[in-house]
Amino acid sequence: MAEHSSPSSSRVIHATLRALEEPIVLVDRLGIIDFANPAFHNQFQLSSADTSLSSFFLLEDTLFPISSRIQVVSLPYTLTISPVEQTDFFLVTIKSLDLHQLLNSTIDAAILVTDPDFRITAINETAGTMFGVDPAALPQEMTPISIHDPEEFQLRKQHLEQLNLKNLSDEDILLLHGRDTENDWTYHRTDGSYFYGRLYMTRLQNGGFFLFITDISSQKQVELHLAKSERRFRLIAESVLEAVIFHDNGVILDANRAAEIIFRTRLELMKGHQILDFIQPEFQNSVTQRIMKHHEEPYEVIGRRADGTSVEIEVFPREITYEKTRMRVDVVRDMTEQKKIEKMLEREKNAIMRQRDITQSILQASNEGFLLTGEDGSFTYMNVKARKLLDVPGIAPSKIQERISMIPNLDLATRYAMLQQVEELLAGKHSEISFRFTLQQPDESGHHYFEFYATSIKKERSRFSRHGFLFVFRDRTEEQKMDHVKDELISTVSHELRTPLSSILGFMELLRYRQPTPEKTTRYVEIVHEEAKRLTNLLNDFLDIQRMEGGKQDYAFKPFSLRQLLEETIETFGETAETHTIHAVTDDDPILIFADEDKVKQVIINLLSNAIKYSPAADHIDVRLEKTADQAILSVTDYGIGIPPTAFDKLFTKFYRVDNSAVRKIGGTGLGLAICKEIIESHGGAISVESELNQGSTFTIVLELDPRKDFEKK
Repeated sequence: MAEHSSPSSSRVIHATLRALEEPIVLVDRLGIIDFANPAFHNQFQLSSADTSLSSFFLLEDTLFPISSRIQVVSLPYTLTISPVEQTDFFLVTIKSLDLHQLLNSTIDAAILVTDPDFRITAINETAGTMFGVDPAALPQEMTPISIHDPEEFQLRKQHLEQLNLKNLSDEDILLLHGRDTENDWTYHRTDGSYFYGRLYMTRLQNGGFFLFITDISSQKQVELHLAKSERRFRLIAESVLEAVIFHDNGVILDANRAAEIIFRTRLELMKGHQILDFIQPEFQNSVTQRIMKHHEEPYEVIGRRADGTSVEIEVFPREITYEKTRMRVDVVRDMTEQKKIEKMLEREKNAIMRQRDITQSILQASNEGFLLTGEDGSFTYMNVKARKLLDVPGIAPSKIQERISMIPNLDLATRYAMLQQVEELLAGKHSEISFRFTLQQPDESGHHYFEFYATSIKKERSRFSRHGFLFVFRDRTEEQKMDHVKDELISTVSHELRTPLSSILGFMELLRYRQPTPEKTTRYVEIVHEEAKRLTNLLNDFLDIQRMEGGKQDYAFKPFSLRQLLEETIETFGETAETHTIHAVTDDDPILIFADEDKVKQVIINLLSNAIKYSPAADHIDVRLEKTADQAILSVTDYGIGIPPTAFDKLFTKFYRVDNSAVRKIGGTGLGLAICKEIIESHGGAISVESELNQGSTFTIVLELDPRKDFEKK
């Protein structure tokens, strides 16, 4: 129901209409049936497919809406249409005309009336003339089916039954066709000739049928003539993918099949509509201005399909004169796929640009120098690293062979050998080369070690692109240093392992093959024991650093007194420190921390051992333990050989040892401080060093106090 009528008022209207004996329906402003009373159902057999008033009566398309009561003749009925106040509905009353008067009238159309068995019982004079029969002496076998072309009738019947998925009676076939635009038929006269007629058929109240047939033969001839003259145009228009739309002052006159596809509607539903109906509202004003000002420039706009969806279109308008009438022809191109392709290409372009930027960023940030050349060696691309190495100015690219000749601090023999390999690569004698060289920097004491390798780049897919070469320069100075460190490490580890093993083996041979005195035996056993402990500690250091690097080091956290642990460790350690005295200054506070007691003890022992080891000329070391508001601070100070400032950055890395003769004499693996740093930082603490050469060193560790003691107080 319309928005202006309430449910209660609708029920009253429906109840009133049901009580009336004559057929009455309620329709909306489009002629769509909203309610039909039982009398209408009985006479016209209303089904769910018949929703429009025009399905039953010949009515003009523009009949609705109306503002006052009117009467419309739709043979063989008269329709009285009245607007229902305060609603958007109209009341339609159907009354039958007098068939006898209709049959005797001078209507220029054939009127046929049948009984419920679908036999023709009466016709008017026009029908007699049209079919060549006497209205007063109708043949008994004459039925509406007998006057239709049988072949045409069977084809339409087969089509309708396929659409409806059920068998249909003969009268249903004609009745269905009589309710739509496909009601043109071929009719046979009694003399064997035929003509074209347009049928309107409806059911009568007594169960019979009323047929109204107009002769459209002359109209058909004109249509056939027009069809032939337009066929060439149609063939051309339908062969193009763009829509072709003819319109006069914005009213659509004709269009091709492509227009139906683009706007998703039928041509019959497009004709007579405004061209603006197929343009989205926000663009209608601009299109109207173009039509009014007779613009013929192409433009893009958002169209509106019959289902309400949008479509991007490009319009090519032209104005033509046809039969003294000026009209516009719009060639409309669906831009949907083109826009998709454009967007896809734009995305691909952006992706390629992003990929290029990423690639260039990677190349520019790389520690290796990348350089691309043409087949003659001229530069086409180089990153910052290559520019810095080859000292290439950013103004005019040169050639790789020319730039190699200008590399500073390169000895002549190396320069000649490198140039020879590059020339052979450019000449095609090799597909790739590699070369190592060393540069002596004038402001540095050491050397810089480099490696470069090059390979040809072939562009086989292009007939026009020429091949080029990729040169990669790699600074391997750090690798060379690491190789040197590795060699020293192997030497150090071998020495550190061999020393206790040699001692153990030597004294065990003395015990086995000689008969030493009891005093010497005791001494030998003590030495073997000490060397075995030294070897065990060395292996434990290797195992600890391996577990720490693999993230497999476990810590057993618990609360304990750092002051008590320090005092016990110093007492135990002091018994074996024969050459040094340990002076300890501690706070009276127990200094509680939450940590792994064994690991913290390992750090303290390592710092005490290093302090004694690296101060061979001193006789004591100092240890201080104090606390702040939330931290415990432990420092170990020796008065030995000290550490150069250049070694501070690498002092806590594994296998690093200060490179001087004094340290080499003392020995060690360079693992102790790395292990200490890992343990302290795993506890959330920090370790640092202060030192001067020949003045001694102070190692300081900072650990957080046990935070749980504050909670216990609260």
